[in-house]
Amino acid sequence: MGAPIRVCLITSKHSIRDSRVFGGFFSGIERAGGEATIIGPAADEHSDDRRSIRLPVRASANEDTLASPRLIFERTRALAHLFWWCLRLRPDIVQACDPDSWVVAWLAARLCGGRAVFDVHEMFPAYLAGRLPARWQRRGEAALLRLFGWLLSRGDAVFHVSEARKEYYGATGERHVAVPSYPSLAIAAQARAIEDRSLDLVHLGKVVEPASRRALVDALRHCRAAGSPLSTVVVGQTREDFASAFSADEASSLGALITFAGPLPHRQALELAATARIGLALYDSETAARNIVASRKLFEYMALGLAVVGARVPGMSEIVERYDVGLVVPLQSLSPALSSLARDTERLRHCAAVGQAAFRRDLNWEVQSARVMAIYSSLLRGDRAA
Repeated sequence: MGAPIRVCLITSKHSIRDSRVFGGFFSGIERAGGEATIIGPAADEHSDDRRSIRLPVRASANEDTLASPRLIFERTRALAHLFWWCLRLRPDIVQACDPDSWVVAWLAARLCGGRAVFDVHEMFPAYLAGRLPARWQRRGEAALLRLFGWLLSRGDAVFHVSEARKEYYGATGERHVAVPSYPSLAIAAQARAIEDRSLDLVHLGKVVEPASRRALVDALRHCRAAGSPLSTVVVGQTREDFASAFSADEASSLGALITFAGPLPHRQALELAATARIGLALYDSETAARNIVASRKLFEYMALGLAVVGARVPGMSEIVERYDVGLVVPLQSLSPALSSLARDTERLRHCAAVGQAAFRRDLNWEVQSARVMAIYSSLLRGDRAA
């Protein structure tokens, strides 16, 4: 038996405790007999060990970083630290999930004789072009797509979070692979029978766009006025943040409609979601059309046996309708979709059964990790990702 594959998972902006980023890769590599080390920002109380190394910088979102010279400086420091650690550890694979750390991965891999893998989680050209004046956005996005296409061509393999995202970048060739962010099979153990659930609706993660927040509030008010109130929890968002899309008078009544569970450890968030019958995935089509949805929460809902009600946006219908696990509707049609599905116990049971079956069969990280390890092995044999 040969030496284990050694993989460094690096990020300049995400917390190393953020399970959405490298959680599946880290545990999957370890289970498959490889050695994974994750390097990135973390809270001060995190202690380093040989498998997780904290950078002396804070985690920050792209939009925060670009607006703050101090955070730009911290990200630059993070890149220097990442480069130093990669040279010190000399892994077989350096896998990076941010455009700036892609460059670090490429340089370190070339200097150490390893391979560079780029994780593409977001539609960076669309995001950056959205910050330009409206008349320049289309041309700006096209130019940025060409730039990012060149940058991605530097990777020995490129992991896109969905097929639709891969198509957005115009990516072709064997090195580009769709690797969705599937959850671990273990979370399916938290699923409950429909009759044992006490909550009607849950939304994992922030309801981001103001149009999505208004659609949810309007739907809940309509259901309540019709005599069918729906208990609802939004996990990962404070009332104050959600209320920023509303006037003071409107915001004062939100507490009667929605319970807000601020940011929670991932396990606690899933435990709370498991008490619901329906999982929400709400996006404004005007925004999501430029930011194709590739949401981990859909697979988490399926694992927990929740029916899904999602907005009809790119990336959503392909999952919900293909596996028949719920409904996708325009935001303005959210109220009738919620009220009809919440009352249909047989339909809820069907969605739970088919969603969990698909998750256990195909849509879990254990299945995915075997494929990823095969790609790593092929890279180290000098092949391209297959």
